[in-house]
This record gives sequence, structure tokens and C-alpha cells, in this order.
Amino acid sequence: MKLKSLLMGSAAALITSNMAYAADAPTAEPEPTDHVRVCDMYGSGFYYMPGTETCLGISGEVRFQYEGTTTDINDVSESSGSPYWYARVNVDVREETDLGMLRAYIRLEGDSTHENRAENFGPLDTYIEIGGLSMGYRTSRVELTGLPGLMYDGSYFGGGRTWYVDYTFAVEELTLMGGASIENADVDDYNDAKANGGSADFYIRADYSMDMFAFGASYGHDSSAEEGALGAYITATPVDGLTVQRYYNMQNESTQFGGDTGETQKYGIGASFQVADAILIAGGWYQVDTEKDGTDLDGYSLGLDWNATSNLVVRLGFNYEDSDDVGEVTDYRIRVQRNF
Repeated sequence: MKLKSLLMGSAAALITSNMAYAADAPTAEPEPTDHVRVCDMYGSGFYYMPGTETCLGISGEVRFQYEGTTTDINDVSESSGSPYWYARVNVDVREETDLGMLRAYIRLEGDSTHENRAENFGPLDTYIEIGGLSMGYRTSRVELTGLPGLMYDGSYFGGGRTWYVDYTFAVEELTLMGGASIENADVDDYNDAKANGGSADFYIRADYSMDMFAFGASYGHDSSAEEGALGAYITATPVDGLTVQRYYNMQNESTQFGGDTGETQKYGIGASFQVADAILIAGGWYQVDTEKDGTDLDGYSLGLDWNATSNLVVRLGFNYEDSDDVGEVTDYRIRVQRNF
């Protein structure tokens, strides 16, 4: 009995000693970790850069489509078709400062149509904004946008990209923009436009929205050609899901606003309707009258968007044009686009 008590006492002493040693042993503290926080002040898709109050948003799209064209000129009909790829990445960096929101934006793009963009996926839009002041290189600031569901640019007017500086002032439903641009060049003529330099071309734009209506007008003055261009639009949303837009554009002989074609007028009307949560249909009619060569063009576009699943859109497009100098041209496109 004494032996048994002695053994149990020794075991208890050993366990107590080990527990005391374990309590005194140093333990490794976990390294501090910067967790990525959601930045919701600029909408969805923005996150705080770790250790800063700067918000970063990355978005874009990847698309594959097939394009077919049929021309009918002087009773001679020809058809052609080809696949097409396109990819875009948008990098949007924003933060609040004493002077207002400070923003830097870069749009990277590549496609199989333009040889330089297919070989060199790179920046297409780059600009900086601070408060209402904006400067950089981007799509013409006086350009009107088309309706959702229509992928054909012929339905709507607008220039190429331009170097610019402007200021936007907004009060309630009214937005006023004024500024200047230097040269106007499509991305394929970037180096030529840069080499040519050019004088400042001034523009002003106003947009106003109220209830179911929105109005807008713009004017641009080409200093080198001493000519100008003006445009106007009205958009109505009479019922949920239905958008109707009427637009007009007139430009004189100007390299800044459409080329040396003499006075050109473009006008048309379009509508889009959200049939169901996953289906949108759209249609538009437009006309272009050119004074220099007397060319008149009439056309119409049809489109259908099917949101197959979240961030995946299947788009069908059809466009028909009939002009005096070219004849009849029919285009159709089938597009699959993944947004992110």
C-alpha cells in the first residue's frame, strides 16, 4: 500500500512539473495580416488597397463573335464572314481628397480587327480626374451614346479619341461640361495625329434629367477649320423597361468632327425594351445626308440580348444600310460576352 501511494505521488509530481514548464514556454504570435476591405462608396467591385484609403476597381469583358456581311452593288452580290475576338480590362483607382475625388482610369484593350491592338494589348483610354476637372486621352466628350442592345455604331454619331482638358459642373439634375481638345484621332492614327499637333478645339455640353425624360445638347468648334458641329438628344422612359431615344447631329467640313465631307446631318430614333429579366430587344432607324457628294444613307438596326447566366450575355445583331454610292449592305453578328 505504501509502495502504491509512493508511485501515485511521484506521477502526480511529474505531471505538475511538466504543466508548469509548458506554461512558462514561449509561444509564437501570429503575424499581423492586412485583410482586403470592401469599398462601397463608389459602387460594387471596389476594394481598399491594403494599408491605404485608396479604392481599386478592376472590371472588363471578353467576347467572341462571328460577323457576316452581304453587299449588293449594281446587281452584284457578295458575301463574307469571319470570327472576331475582343478583350478589355478597366483599372479604376479612386480616393477622397480635400479637392474632391481623385481618380485615375486606364482602359486596356485588344482585338483581332486592328493589327496593332492584336499584337499589343495596351491602353486605349487614360485619364485623371480631380473634383470636376478631367484631363487625358479618351472618347470624344461630346459624343452621344447608343441604346443598349444595339452593337452597330452606324446608328449613332461620335468622333474618335482625343487629348482633352475639361471641367464638369453638376447641380441637382443639370450637368454642364466645358473644355478643349487637341486633334481627334482613331487609335490607329494615334502617331499621325500626335505628329500633326493641332490647335485647341473647344466644346460645351449640357445634360438635364427629370422624371421619365432626359435632354442633352453639345457644340464643338474646330479652330483649325473654323467650323463646328452640334448635336442634341432626348430620351424617354414612359414605362419600366422601355427606353426611347431621338437624336440629331450636324457637322460642317471639319477634321475634328467627322472629316472633310461638307455639311453632314445624322438623325434617327431607337428604342429598347426589357422583355424579361434575361431578355432585352432593341431597334433603331437612322439617316445620314452628306452635302459634299450628295450621298444619302438610310439604315436600321435590330438587336437581342439574352443574359444566359450571371455576367454572360449572348447578343444577336442585324443591320441594313442603303446608300447612293455603295448600294445595299447587310450585316449580322452573333456575340458571346463574359463580363467581370
